[in-house]
Amino acid sequence: MNIYKFHSNPDELIGHTSRNFYFGDEAKELILQGKEVTKVIGTLNLKRTQITALPDNLTVHGTLYLNDTPITALPDNLTVHEDLNLMRTPITALPDNLTVQGALYLKRTQITALPDNLTVHGTLDLSGTPITALPDNLKVGGALYLGGTQITALPDNLTVHGDLWINSTPNLDTNNLPSSLVVKGNIRYK
Repeated sequence: MNIYKFHSNPDELIGHTSRNFYFGDEAKELILQGKEVTKVIGTLNLKRTQITALPDNLTVHGTLYLNDTPITALPDNLTVHEDLNLMRTPITALPDNLTVQGALYLKRTQITALPDNLTVHGTLDLSGTPITALPDNLKVGGALYLGGTQITALPDNLTVHGDLWINSTPNLDTNNLPSSLVVKGNIRYK
């Protein structure tokens, strides 16, 4: 049964229930105050804040916006049920145990490596990053954007369920792609 069904304001229940979750705006304020939050219902929008760290074991049941922040690392056991937006952050690496069930936007970050056996269920945007290689067995559920990267070759067993964008990637073209590459959409070179 939904405990909020008969209440117009769920915050009225705070004193009447013990909860281990917070809604997006409330979670944002608590995290910015340095409080431990482990479960967020809905979107957590921290873009353009001065956030430098997130709590360990954080689960966001929505999208997590961290774009245009000074964050340099993600916590262990971060789970995002929708999209994770890290565009224009100084982040250089992702934790091995990161789970993103939607898109992962890393455009114009300082990312130099991705974890092995990474699965991204939506789009993976690496445009304009200094990354030079992708991990083996990478699986992307949507489009993969590599334009403006320094990638010289694609790994074996790469699977892309959307379009593969290799435009503005001087070291990649349609003549030097691995035979094991699976692209369910189109390969976009120009």
